[in-house]
Order: sequence, then C-alpha cells, then structure tokens
Amino acid sequence: MKRESRKKDKKRPTNVVLVVMAILIIAVGITLLELRTSSYSTVIIGGVSEINQMIEVSPSVVAFVGSSAIGNHSQGVAGLFYVQNHTYEFLNVSQYFANGSIYSISYNGSAFLLGGARYVPQGNTSVLEPTLILMSEGKVYNLSGEIPSFYTPGQIFSVTWQKNFWLIGGSSLVIEGSSTFQVPFLLKLSNNLTDLTGDYPSILYKPLSVGSGIFTLSSNESLSFIGGSHLFNYTITIFNGTNFTDNFQGLGAVITSAPTPAGWLFGGFNYSLNNTHITLTMLGILNQTGIHFILLKYQVGLVNSVGYGDGKYIVSLRIPVVNNFSGIASEEGVILWGSSLHMLSPVFSKLNTSVNSVLGVPGYLLGGGYISSSQGREGVIIIIKT
Repeated sequence: MKRESRKKDKKRPTNVVLVVMAILIIAVGITLLELRTSSYSTVIIGGVSEINQMIEVSPSVVAFVGSSAIGNHSQGVAGLFYVQNHTYEFLNVSQYFANGSIYSISYNGSAFLLGGARYVPQGNTSVLEPTLILMSEGKVYNLSGEIPSFYTPGQIFSVTWQKNFWLIGGSSLVIEGSSTFQVPFLLKLSNNLTDLTGDYPSILYKPLSVGSGIFTLSSNESLSFIGGSHLFNYTITIFNGTNFTDNFQGLGAVITSAPTPAGWLFGGFNYSLNNTHITLTMLGILNQTGIHFILLKYQVGLVNSVGYGDGKYIVSLRIPVVNNFSGIASEEGVILWGSSLHMLSPVFSKLNTSVNSVLGVPGYLLGGGYISSSQGREGVIIIIKT
C-alpha cells in the first residue's frame, strides 16, 4: 500500500506542471487577443442608443443616423462624424422624428435625404407614419405629407440617390377584412414625389403576406439594387430608372446591399430547415452571370451590413454566443474584410455588440451600431486603422 502511495505522490508534480502550463497558455491567449484587438478604438455617441446607418460625405467625414431612447421616449437622430479627430456633431432634425427613429440616409453631393418613421396619434391610439426629410442648402424640408396616406401605418427603411433622383423604399400595413398584411412601397423623388409601387414586380409581393417589404436600396448611379423579402423568400430586383429587371427570389431575406467592382454585394439571413429557432447567415453577389452565394465560416446568425471601400470588401455579422458555464446567450458583433470575397478575415469581434453599418474610407474601416449592457444600449462608432 505504501508503494502505491508513493507512486501517486510522484504524479502530483506532473499534474501541477500541466495546470501551470494551462494557465500560461490561457494568459498568452488573452494577451494575443488584446494585441489583436488593440488596433481599433470605440467612440460612444453621447445620447444615442443605436446607429442604423453611416454614409461617406468626404474622405474624412461620415454622416450617421439612428435613434435615442430615454425611458419610454424615443426620437430619431442624425449627425456628422469627423474621422481624424473622432468628434461629432448633431444635425437639427430630431423633432421631425419624435417618437420614432431614422433608419437610412443618402447624400448626393449637396443634399441629404433621411428616411424613417414616427408614431403619430390616430383616434384613441398611435400608428407608425413613414417620415421623409430633405436637407438642402441649409434648409430642412418635411416631405412626409407628400407620401400617400395609404402607406400609413408604415416605415421607410432605405433611401438612395440614383443619378438624378432619389429612391425611397419601405413597408406598410394593409388590412383586408379581419387580416393584416405587409406590402412593400417604392417612391421616387425628383421635382416631386411619385409612387412607383404600381410598377414594382408583383411577383415580389403577391400574394399578400406578412414580412414583406423593401429593406435595402443601393445605387451605382445608373442602376439601383432593391432588396427585401416576401413570405419566407428574399426579393431582389434592379431598377434602371425606367424598368425593373433581373427579378430573383429564394429562401431568406435581404436586408443590406452595396455596389462593388464584383457586382452587387448583398446580405441578410436564411432560414434553417432543421432548427426553427436559428437563422443562417446569407452573403451573395449579383452580377451579369447571376447570383453567387458565398459560404462564411460563421454560419449561424445574420449578415447585418455590407460595404466596399478603400479597395476592400466589408461584411458585418451578428452571431449568437452561449456561455458554456452559465448557459447565458448573448450576441457578438463581427466585422470581416478582405480584397477578395473568398478571403475575408475577421478584424473585429465583441460581445453584446451589433455593427449595423460598415464603411470603408481612406486609411480606416468604420462600423456603426450599439453596445448593450445592463444600463441599456449605447450608440457607437468603431474605428479600425487599415
């Protein structure tokens, strides 16, 4: 028995060494992680709860839109962010988005168009009203009253500038009998506001259903990409200023898009046929040869935003993460980038973070979104030197 005891005693130093080695490996791993993520900085946008979109105004200035929530009160916010010194200022438009949010902004070189929604009284309740604001030559024009009233209740999700006019896309509620449906709407703004919804391909929204809408618009000046969903399918069409071409549908939803040298880059989510509790990331490119999907290492979650700038393709993801010890689930925001869509590498990842918009400007990669904590959400802009 004593011999057995001695043998066991001899094993103890080995176990201690293994534990020490494990601790050292963990410590080194944490250090490497800190070194890897030390090349970015985060700017909290004071008073803002969430940034929904950013666009480039100039190589050193970007515009952002989102929302601010204090208690039960919310309002849309917009501002300018100065990349070099990490400062920002707000634009005086929040009063037009009281009790609402700004989802999208576009710039044509001299004017801004902002789209979103706000709650307005209607009888004994309140409904979401599509809200459209034009900022030009130092003046603010509220164009919400020109939107056809039958698109209320509804929301504007995306706006873009195409050569010499603006496009506005969104979704509205339609009540037929005892049933409520969602339908997309598409508007064109030049000298006045015109409704293009009647010309929008009916196969992309009929039969009427829930979950239908136009969620993303992007332009390369001569053409515009229009993406959204209908039933459980994504919808894609291209508008050339007169006609709609290249109509596509398939399982999932498209929520973001951007023009790139390779074609229209788009993202969103797909539905899992094996697990109804999760969604699958969707990333694709549309060009003259059709739609080509790109398989990502991160397969569960959704593609929040796509972009192209400074010679790089940029993709942001929101993926679920479960703590193996506590069982608590949270979200992780991830940014991928690369000179090829098939060689995207992670340059940012952070728990309890959502990167809703990505943008590439000379020397920098920018991400806008929010950080969640027990105190609520805080709007942030992430700056990564490239």
